[in-house]
Amino acid sequence: MFMRKIRLDKLLQSLGILLVLCFGAFAQERTWKTFSPDSGEWSILAPGVMKPDAEALESPSIEGSYSYNDFNGFFSVIYRDTPKGNVLWKPFKKAHYKKVRNSFIKSTRGELLKDEEFSNGDIKGREVRIKMPEGKLLSSESQVKTTYRVERLRMFFHGRRFYMLLVVLPEGEIDTPAIDNYFNSFALK
Repeated sequence: MFMRKIRLDKLLQSLGILLVLCFGAFAQERTWKTFSPDSGEWSILAPGVMKPDAEALESPSIEGSYSYNDFNGFFSVIYRDTPKGNVLWKPFKKAHYKKVRNSFIKSTRGELLKDEEFSNGDIKGREVRIKMPEGKLLSSESQVKTTYRVERLRMFFHGRRFYMLLVVLPEGEIDTPAIDNYFNSFALK
């Protein structure tokens, strides 16, 4: 019985070490480089090559997205032009931010962690964090524990164009300097 316990402890330690090394390997795969679409309208410090969707490839493009995902996270820049005839007064913008935020909360069955104004140079808008359940994990005390991911997004208007920067990561990674750099590096040309 004692030998079985020692073997099990060594097995668990080995698995723990492998798990840590695997996550380290995945984290190292991100190669942060400045990315800009072919149109050159904007740039961002991206964790890898951002791929466009079909709408972003149209010319001229009035909506679309560019995204990157890896084993651990999802990064995206999404844009959409506001139809002519819609007045972009401050109440319209506030209502739009609230509608987008509530849609994300509902679709993910998430919990709103933060909703605040942000500014980055000439860009001003809303930053939102939504905590959503990811799955269940058996803790070291043999208790089932819920794991969470966080959606962090920034929304703003530039002229008639609505932009949203989005990152989805485990809650322990969402407020790291690399992610702050991703959001703060966005620049319009």
